Amino acid sequence: MSEGRPKISEHPIAARQVARARAWAALIGFVVGFWLSRRAGLPFPESGARAIVAGIVCRLLAWAALVSLWRQLIPAEIEARRRRAGG
Repeated sequence: MSEGRPKISEHPIAARQVARARAWAALIGFVVGFWLSRRAGLPFPESGARAIVAGIVCRLLAWAALVSLWRQLIPAEIEARRRRAGG
């Protein structure tokens, strides 16, 4: 990792977790959005459009949540490594 502010994209665990969470959130948002729209009696095309929007919103929310979490965890992880190394 580079000096200064660590990048989440350079952290092997963080990058994988963020990508996985974004994918799952988009899928779950799409399915739930579609199901709720169809349950409300909306026609298929409108249900699909709402499901796409719900998937995008869930994907963005998951990304924001995990990025803010990892921005706190990565510096704590670096500090813990320094302490274990004795420096």
